[in-house]
Amino acid sequence: MRNCSPTLAGIKPASLFTYPGVYAHQDGSSATAAIEDRRARLLNVIAQCNRELAPLGIHLSVLVWRPCGALVYVYRRKSLATYLADPRAKTALAKEGYDTDNLPMCLAHLASRITLASNNAAECACGQTRCALDHQAHCNNDCTCEFPHEIGYFLGYPYDDVHQFIVQHGENYKVFGAWKVYTDVGRALATFDSYRACTQRLTYVYQQGCSLAQLAQATR
Repeated sequence: MRNCSPTLAGIKPASLFTYPGVYAHQDGSSATAAIEDRRARLLNVIAQCNRELAPLGIHLSVLVWRPCGALVYVYRRKSLATYLADPRAKTALAKEGYDTDNLPMCLAHLASRITLASNNAAECACGQTRCALDHQAHCNNDCTCEFPHEIGYFLGYPYDDVHQFIVQHGENYKVFGAWKVYTDVGRALATFDSYRACTQRLTYVYQQGCSLAQLAQATR
């Protein structure tokens, strides 16, 4: 709840959080029966959430299985598709091999790039095993890649801030909150406040017994 309230409330197209637990071996070896069982239990919980939230256009999926936890992505399909269709995101993502007209493949590509950046300790949960960068001549399936900082686009952060974060390698930012701010500080601070207020409110209401669907519907 603390990690995805703004998405449930519809003020953010997507959120990403780590569900704690060991879901992959540190050395990148094949998953054991215990890990497979742990994954299956988490997938069952996610499937239950999806049955509840899908009618509202909200979807959960595991992007990557990691030794330090599973990366769970929560997103509103229509809002995310609209955000990614903007030329500021579409052009930047196309350079990294994304086809923003195909959201499932976009997420699989993102998951594959995150997996590669994890030094082979993590496992892509989207069924994509090939190297996400194999369209580049210098890349091979044993490569170690930098974390895909374009993930900011998939979290709905301001386009210019994501671009500047990539260009400036995360340095020289003006304010640091939900993301690193390079442009409109005033607007960013107001957004941070709205995220915090939303999270506090929805967490409180959820603790009173409301379901996820009831929370999302109440904030529409």
